[in-house]
Amino acid sequence: MTFILAEDAALKTYLAGMTVSDEKNPSRPVKIWFGYPDLEVRTQDYPFVVIELINARPAYDRMHSGVFTDVDLQGTVAPTVFATSGTTAIYNTYTYEVPVPYDLIYQLTTYCRHPLHDRAVMLQMHQKFPAQRGHLKVANQLGTQYAYRHMFLDGFIKREMADVETSGSRRLMSNVYTVRVLSEMTPSVVSSAAGAVLSVAIDKTPLQYPVPTGITSV
Repeated sequence: MTFILAEDAALKTYLAGMTVSDEKNPSRPVKIWFGYPDLEVRTQDYPFVVIELINARPAYDRMHSGVFTDVDLQGTVAPTVFATSGTTAIYNTYTYEVPVPYDLIYQLTTYCRHPLHDRAVMLQMHQKFPAQRGHLKVANQLGTQYAYRHMFLDGFIKREMADVETSGSRRLMSNVYTVRVLSEMTPSVVSSAAGAVLSVAIDKTPLQYPVPTGITSV
């Protein structure tokens, strides 16, 4: 996976595995969703965590330029055999531009109905996001290597509200975490997004309206 998608997947994997306990279930799993789940596509199970990407901003304070030369055959581009010497394969080296650094800002919101669930989820979230010393394991595009991205807890807000889905008859406790993940966008991602125009289609259907003066019909 590429820029942003890889961080999304890594963050969901990192959050997975949390559980809470109560008198009905000693190990109730905490589900993870991208965006608040619709009622039509889920069972109304609490607690759960919602992942939302709220900003992706260039990190100008970490930005620099240059070219890397890769000779260790473990980069994000699959190595190709250039020649062979007996039974030994000789691989091409390759060069690539220094990636553009980005800060990905995520908002993680936990939702619970039971106060003990709320406290249990809060404890586990604070263990996963220990202020300014967290990290996130992100796979490269080939899945051959992993990078550990710095991850910071930039904000925390606790809220308690009446649940509109039950017409306000039940409490809904939530915690909002603002998490910053340091990432990079490689020039290859930019190139694939900004492709060259290869052809232009022209509609030659006869015009239904008069051609304005000075313009020739084709």
